[in-house]
Amino acid sequence: MKKLWKRTIALLLSAAMLLSGAVVASAASVSPEKISIKGSVSSMTVGETVELDSKITPSKAKVKDSNIVWTSSDTSVIKVLEKNDDDTEIKAVGAGTATIKVKIKGTSISASIKITVKKASASSSSSTTYKTYKKKISSYKSELKTVYSSMKKTAAATSFTALRKQIKEFEAQLEAIEDKLDALEDKIEAKYKAGKLTKSHYRKLDTQIEEIEDYADLIEDYLERKFGDD
Repeated sequence: MKKLWKRTIALLLSAAMLLSGAVVASAASVSPEKISIKGSVSSMTVGETVELDSKITPSKAKVKDSNIVWTSSDTSVIKVLEKNDDDTEIKAVGAGTATIKVKIKGTSISASIKITVKKASASSSSSTTYKTYKKKISSYKSELKTVYSSMKKTAAATSFTALRKQIKEFEAQLEAIEDKLDALEDKIEAKYKAGKLTKSHYRKLDTQIEEIEDYADLIEDYLERKFGDD
């Protein structure tokens, strides 16, 4: 009787293990039926970057990220920055239309969206250029302030040779900054002539440069007064 009972328990345990394995196998064998791209992106501007996510149906289906493949029909319009993942980033690089496709590798399951890329408007491009040059002008003013502060803190040398050395060092620092400012002024003018800066932005930058040039003249006057340039 005991032997029969032991056999019954062993059979029950085996059946339970087989059933459990079947359930696991069944869960593991859920195949993907559909893939879609979350959200809706139909247009972008040159230079813009957008993130795209994929969604697999049914949700229990397991697909490795490396088996999810993203492609662009025209890489001169839109570039795919992450080609094998459940999500990706795309970057608009040129005007035109491109189709972004996501596919499950080894299957015919795929989804796609068509995106039109437009050039940045002149005002938008001008605004970006303006901010860049404004920041650069501000940095040159900070450099001038540093030189001016150093002049004020430096005591004039008592010997002629040492004094001349001080003057030349400060003059060289000022000249280096003014040279950079002149080069920047040429670049700004070129951008304006090329239509990449609006008249309003060009005038603002021109005014800012004139103010810094006046500030540089003030520093040079101070240099002559304090250290003497006779």
